[in-house]
Amino acid sequence: MNEQRVRISDIAEELGLSTATVSNVIHGKTKKTSEETIKRVQALLEERGYIPSMAGILLAQNSSKIIGVFINDHEKYEGHTLDDAFIASSLNYLSTEIEKQGQFMMVKKAKKPEEIIQFASMWNMDGLVVIGFCSQDYTYLRNHMRIPFVVYDGFCEEPERFFIKSALSLPYLIIMPSI
Repeated sequence: MNEQRVRISDIAEELGLSTATVSNVIHGKTKKTSEETIKRVQALLEERGYIPSMAGILLAQNSSKIIGVFINDHEKYEGHTLDDAFIASSLNYLSTEIEKQGQFMMVKKAKKPEEIIQFASMWNMDGLVVIGFCSQDYTYLRNHMRIPFVVYDGFCEEPERFFIKSALSLPYLIIMPSI
């Protein structure tokens, strides 16, 4: 069964509407749209099983909702970076907190801060969590990147939601181990 995905243009064409009108109904921008048109669009969307493209939604919002988690792929891990107990535990915690905030987590191993900047820009990330790099790398990131980030190099005994919100609002924050 090889069914084609239903597109906004398919709905618009079938109803004799513009793609902008259909898109506006999908995204709740209906101030200038008649109640009858809204109902027709919604009925056909449901009938055809329209599934919105997440990429399209995020593009329309000018936000990726992606928090990048960058882990130093240091040679000490001998190719098993994500197997490290601290890293695995941190990813588990971060995943839960990021999802609570309605964001998505993307994990990437990197060896140099330049890789972080390139990858984060390519994905239009809203914020970053950086784990296991040196202080000069953090300074480099702060000076060469506009995406807010936090440095997560420790285990917090009492994790707080403050952490993820900080990733989106502060240019640079360090969370260190509590002793």
